[in-house]
Amino acid sequence: MKTGIYVRISTELQSYEQQIEPCINYCKLKNWEYQIFKEIGSSVKHRPVFEELKKKSREGEFKAIVVFRLDRALRSSRQFIMDFDNLKARGINIISVMEGIGPTTTMGEFISTVFVALAQLERKLISEATKQRLQALSNMGKTLGRPKGSKDNKKRKKSGYYQRWSK
Repeated sequence: MKTGIYVRISTELQSYEQQIEPCINYCKLKNWEYQIFKEIGSSVKHRPVFEELKKKSREGEFKAIVVFRLDRALRSSRQFIMDFDNLKARGINIISVMEGIGPTTTMGEFISTVFVALAQLERKLISEATKQRLQALSNMGKTLGRPKGSKDNKKRKKSGYYQRWSK
């Protein structure tokens, strides 16, 4: 299995070796091929190297992302839950060597299931809150949606919609 190893250090004064060695050993133990992705940055909101790794994984290049610890890859629990759920839905596993999170252990599988359940709960809560807010605005007499334009008088074809979702 081809795997992407993601390591991140906060400053150039630190070394990647503490993170790389356990991740490589984990991949060798599983007989996985791997490619290492290195990034430098502390509290950067956008992590381009990690985004590239996720993109390549979604495109089918990697079946797993191995990290030393989850905090090296993900900024917040919310981001982790959303990324984890998104990647798992595509058959891509996030594996944390130090925390033991991944599909290969009973506890790792349990934690993975909890994260997916939390992601689903969060999506439903956001959906409910949005619907309640829209209903409240409607009850107050607010007009919802975009303003009508000059082309809104004729009925539109749904062919583009059907083409988009038939893939």
